[in-house]
Amino acid sequence: MSSAAKKIFCPACRQESALKVEKIYHGLTPAGERKVCAFCGHEFADGEPEEIAERLPGWTGDESLRKICRRCRHYVVNPFVEKCMLRSRPVAATDTCPDFSLRPPPPPEKEEEPPPSILGPPPKPPKIF
Repeated sequence: MSSAAKKIFCPACRQESALKVEKIYHGLTPAGERKVCAFCGHEFADGEPEEIAERLPGWTGDESLRKICRRCRHYVVNPFVEKCMLRSRPVAATDTCPDFSLRPPPPPEKEEEPPPSILGPPPKPPKIF
């Protein structure tokens, strides 16, 4: 029934919604298309609505929301409790505190060479020709 869905702002329901493009049929022959809001079913005229550009939600830029315990260097998880080692108390992964300290990134993994064999290097394959 719908052939494409694009993000729009619907003036009828005042929400960020999806635009449904529905095909109109007369019998078995296609007669056209109509654009409707996926939430409320409001039908749009030709040339409207404007599509919303792909963007991140506003809350993703808020630095205070990024300071959660799960990302802190003092956050420790074991099978029984999630704990803040700075304050020595149980916490949840999404808690926040003013003493947040970002956990350092893990060191890059080094590709180690295998240890030398006690039998020496492997023999070279024999030449056939």
